[in-house]
Amino acid sequence: MDSQLCDRIFGAFPIALAVVEPELVIEYANANFTKLFAVEGEVVGLGLEKFLPFAEIRNLVDRAGRERKSKEAELKLRLAQGRGAFFKLTLIPFALESDEDSLFLVTLEDVGERTRLEEQLLQAEKLSAMGHMAASIAHELGNPLSVMITSLEYLHHCLDPSNTELEEQIAMMEENAVRMHELLTSLADMSGQGRFQREKEDIHKAVMPVLSFVRKMAEKSAVTVETDLASDLPPCYMDSRELKQVFLNLLKNAIEAMPNGGTIAVRSWHCIGVESAEEGCPLKRGCIGKQGCVIVEFEDTGNGVPSADLETIFKPFYSTKKKGMGLGLSLCRGIIEKHGGKIWATSQEGKGSCFIVEIPVDQNL
Repeated sequence: MDSQLCDRIFGAFPIALAVVEPELVIEYANANFTKLFAVEGEVVGLGLEKFLPFAEIRNLVDRAGRERKSKEAELKLRLAQGRGAFFKLTLIPFALESDEDSLFLVTLEDVGERTRLEEQLLQAEKLSAMGHMAASIAHELGNPLSVMITSLEYLHHCLDPSNTELEEQIAMMEENAVRMHELLTSLADMSGQGRFQREKEDIHKAVMPVLSFVRKMAEKSAVTVETDLASDLPPCYMDSRELKQVFLNLLKNAIEAMPNGGTIAVRSWHCIGVESAEEGCPLKRGCIGKQGCVIVEFEDTGNGVPSADLETIFKPFYSTKKKGMGLGLSLCRGIIEKHGGKIWATSQEGKGSCFIVEIPVDQNL
């Protein structure tokens, strides 16, 4: 093909474009194609499968050539920068007078924004349905659970103190009933019917009870829980009940990530600074608010999270587990954001993950 003619026709197109032979050999590619795939040098003569998934392209080319009709598909491509992006691929068969066989015009249009909007709409619809269901569940089960908790407290009070084994069992039942009630309250919060009440407290009042609760669970999984909690943290404005739910979720996830045992390190500290991190702050970054923020960090020695998934683990209905709906981390993020804070994760595959919770000391955030 005349490359000058192609440049004149296709060079000004705002999308990536290539012309290929039936055997997927590239005859021409415009500047946007080489820029998209960060190609240095000539691409003419290379196989299209070097840039696009072979099986899908081969199938589209065969169908387009056989039916003499254009074909479309949406692909998620892993680009040279390491990011994933969604593209609409259009493949159009055509022939020049001098060619016996068809050539194929391949165009790639970035539809990532449209795909993101569609995903957000779908998630909003799911969350709306979940909210209605959550409100119903919280109402139907909340009252019976309250009766159970009251009855267990009464039994605990009437129990002979010498019967320590039965006392432990009743205490465990009571503790789990309270957990279930708190979970129902969180579901009600998700439906917009829950209460969010912040008080000025030491964040360790939310951390310590959860640590005590999960230690037995950790021991059964051969997991050691280590703590390095600052003794001089300033109080922050928080809903202790909701933060307990966040910390419980993060600790349970960490334990489940280490089925063969391991270590969880829980740390806390006060970080000050708006534009630059206070010297000695492990985050090496500024914190929100004039009075800084309180940091609680949960680090495990599990299998880690793939780097490509770190952006999506906090989205609703995302889960790597066979069981569960993938709402845990999404609810955690919602709770932390209601506090004006942030939650994020760092990870190395095969070495473990670290989840960091940042709560501002300022009340007005």
